[in-house]
Amino acid sequence: MVAETPLIDLDRPSPELRDDDAIVRSRPALLVTVLVTVLLALGGSVPVRPGLTPVLAVDEPVTAAELTAGSLFLATPTDVRRYALPAGARQWSRRFDLAVQSLWIDPASGILLVLSGGGEQRLTALEAATGRPLWAEESADTVVITLSRGGVLTQEGMNGEGALRMLDARTGRTLWTRDVDPAGFLGPDELFQGGGSPWIVAVGATGDVALLSYADGHEIAKGKLELGSPPPADRSLPANSASVSVVGDRLYLSRRVQGRASLTAYSIRPLAPLWRSVGGPIGSVTDCGTVLCVADTRWVSGVDPAGGAVRWQQPSWGIAYRYDRDRLFAYDNQEDAEAALIDAGTGRELRALGHSRQLGRLILRTVGVRTWVSVPDEATGDLRTAGSMVDVAAFRCQVGGDYLLCPTLRGTTAVWQVR
Repeated sequence: MVAETPLIDLDRPSPELRDDDAIVRSRPALLVTVLVTVLLALGGSVPVRPGLTPVLAVDEPVTAAELTAGSLFLATPTDVRRYALPAGARQWSRRFDLAVQSLWIDPASGILLVLSGGGEQRLTALEAATGRPLWAEESADTVVITLSRGGVLTQEGMNGEGALRMLDARTGRTLWTRDVDPAGFLGPDELFQGGGSPWIVAVGATGDVALLSYADGHEIAKGKLELGSPPPADRSLPANSASVSVVGDRLYLSRRVQGRASLTAYSIRPLAPLWRSVGGPIGSVTDCGTVLCVADTRWVSGVDPAGGAVRWQQPSWGIAYRYDRDRLFAYDNQEDAEAALIDAGTGRELRALGHSRQLGRLILRTVGVRTWVSVPDEATGDLRTAGSMVDVAAFRCQVGGDYLLCPTLRGTTAVWQVR
């Protein structure tokens, strides 16, 4: 069955697609068990070949999915399921009376959080291993920021008032709350990408700054920024504006006042200015290894983190992110964006990537109906093609461990193992 799948191309020309070609589907438990037994038996004598291997496909509407090292948690409008990977066998299923909208998983604590809703919204915590319900609460006017380290961090706000609230992920008990400006800035970005930060930086619309402990919510430090005008909600840069970025233990304030631009770096513990650069690039600031990447409405620049001097500017690219120690993944500003790997130290283009997307260590490049999956080659330092997929919505793919999940244009949601 796997051999007939047209979605995989292991560094060789793919056969022409036939109308009766189909990707691997979920089968009844008996068939899955037999197939897995045969594959495991063969695996003992056949070396694992690097590439892209299909492990599961679900031919139903999927509203949310989360991948971990050995599991897929998947939601349809009516239920939530766990599949074992790479076997593809369903481990459990839990029905919901409200349409399931979003999932969050915390592998460390073994908790799966489910947001369901219709006319109302509800948060439900499940035991990830068994699907057993642990607690539930109504969640009107609540936004889940992250599920991490045994806690659920939410933001609640209405009528100009807002608060951060940390819940115990296993019991739903409130651990701490802190008032914040619902129109302000929250960072760093790691907070929204798995909750890896030990602190939370909250900046109000008038410039009040609070550094909070992620663990217990206590105020570590506070201060005041001279914003000049409230930060725009969409981080755009009109004639008079201010925007805030947090990278590690540094806060960066970009200001444009009467046409004059400045970028100021602050330590956050305590909040104190470190340097100020006038007349250079301003905008979104991200960690790019040896430089800070500053993306404005025109292009991306590499800035010296020690003093703000501009090391390079790249008019061809609108934004860049760290790919590895020496390379950045850059997009241009076109609607149908193209990408490239560029050198972090100089901004020089190293490799054009066409219509590509970065997902962790993977790079997905789409040409026509085919999307090629590349991974770093440890032997050469270059990219190695693991394989390709046909008719996938690459912009909606996600990764987890060694697995790649993508919706297909045929209506299925498929998972591959990447080696």
